[in-house]
Amino acid sequence: MSSVLRLSLFCLALAFGALTPSLPSLADQSAELPKGDTDAGKRLYKRYCRGCHGEDGRGDGLVFMPHVDNLTRKGYVDLLPDTYLYTAIAKGGVGIGKSTYMPAWEETLSRAQIIDIIAHLRSLPLHEKH
Repeated sequence: MSSVLRLSLFCLALAFGALTPSLPSLADQSAELPKGDTDAGKRLYKRYCRGCHGEDGRGDGLVFMPHVDNLTRKGYVDLLPDTYLYTAIAKGGVGIGKSTYMPAWEETLSRAQIIDIIAHLRSLPLHEKH
């Protein structure tokens, strides 16, 4: 397929919305995920998430320039369904209508590993302020 034809097809797909990411529906967010392994999730969090979200999830990682959400803020993450967090991790910021700086991890982490990270996030103590 020629590069001109590929570019044309890409532009058509964009025009008709075929390439725009879909946000999770409310039905998707009401589904329950299996319980993950908190210890395995902690190890994975340290490897993949800590650099931006910080050691304790407060958004004070050492390598990220724009502000990163505090994953331990009471009244924020504790109100989000696990399926929303799953989408955020798997699809990245784009998957939930947030920053494109948050990478999609679905090609790197398995479903079970993402669920384990969510279990770890749920084990972090919640705080009133950043």
